[in-house]
Amino acid sequence: MEFLSLAKSYEADMRAFFEDLHQYPEPSHGEIRTNARVREVLGAAGIELLCPADNITIAVIRGEKSGKTVGMRFDTDALQMQELCDLPYKSKKDGLMHGCGHDAHTAVGVYTALMLNQMKNELPGAYKIIFQPAEEGERGAHEVIATGLVDDCDAFFGLHVWSQYETGTLHATTGGVCASPDMFTVRIHGRGGHGATPHLCADAVAAGAAVVQSLQHIASRFISPMEPVVVTVGSFHAGTRCNIIAEDAVLEGTLRAFDDGVRASLLEYFHRVINDVAHAHGCTAEIEIKEVTGIVVNDDALVRLANEAAAQLVPAQKIMPQIKSMLGDDFAEYRRIAPCCYVQVGMYDEEKGCTAAHHHGLFKVDEDVLPLCCAWMASCGMLAAER
Repeated sequence: MEFLSLAKSYEADMRAFFEDLHQYPEPSHGEIRTNARVREVLGAAGIELLCPADNITIAVIRGEKSGKTVGMRFDTDALQMQELCDLPYKSKKDGLMHGCGHDAHTAVGVYTALMLNQMKNELPGAYKIIFQPAEEGERGAHEVIATGLVDDCDAFFGLHVWSQYETGTLHATTGGVCASPDMFTVRIHGRGGHGATPHLCADAVAAGAAVVQSLQHIASRFISPMEPVVVTVGSFHAGTRCNIIAEDAVLEGTLRAFDDGVRASLLEYFHRVINDVAHAHGCTAEIEIKEVTGIVVNDDALVRLANEAAAQLVPAQKIMPQIKSMLGDDFAEYRRIAPCCYVQVGMYDEEKGCTAAHHHGLFKVDEDVLPLCCAWMASCGMLAAER
């Protein structure tokens, strides 16, 4: 089937929809307007919609031929960050931005659904297009799965536009492709006092600084150098004034691993280092770990289908392996139901100014890849449904 030609016929509307979403970003769990727009467009086409919450929409397209049920996940949330791009469709919400491409994903999901619906008389199986909230570390996949509405899926595909790859390239690789991202909050409690009498205090700033430094030894000395591990402290808050010994300090950050056994060891060493270092400084520590999601693992058979579909859309030199990443994605959770395949579409283009990393204020999506994304998802879904 000529999915790419069909996708390009929707291109003008797809761009307009994407640019509208970009102007009105919504944070995790607050994707209400986004879902209203999704429902407006798909409802007008007569597509069946499952709406278990204001920020969750699942479009259902049923083919006329027998086949499997395929789920396709598209995330919808934006980020609490300031947009720095001077675009005609720049974010209208101060301090909120689609800085990771989820607006592109949502647009791709809508027009993939419209394409499949237009071709349903020729298609096998059924397709559930999942508009998922709260992917940015906020367990949105868990919320979708808890509805029970995707339990009947035999396979899942997820797509992400990717700024590290040349625009228009397609990437799907078997095995682990994204790490497990655990988030942590550490509260160090000491004994405050006057800055002139540190010997009468237990300095939470000194203890916190020592904890930050000591945590780096987990990756360099406690875990095998053959295993990828990340320990990042992203924020450190303590103290109120230059001549006051801080009584408390709060550290926040992330732990990432690419293997379940390594992840368990990482968590064990993390607790040990923090408690021992805090105690050495006369302080105590409270440790809170938020286990966001597991490792994204691509199924061998689904990757073969994805690459087969890619071969129908682009020249062979544009089909490339994925680079394993320590980034996380809760698409990993759908593997609890059925095999999964998480693919990426390149969109790095210097001439178009699409060069900034994800989660950067200058991040910009190359809109030219939107039809290609739709065509690849539709083709992947059809192949999985008929096989």
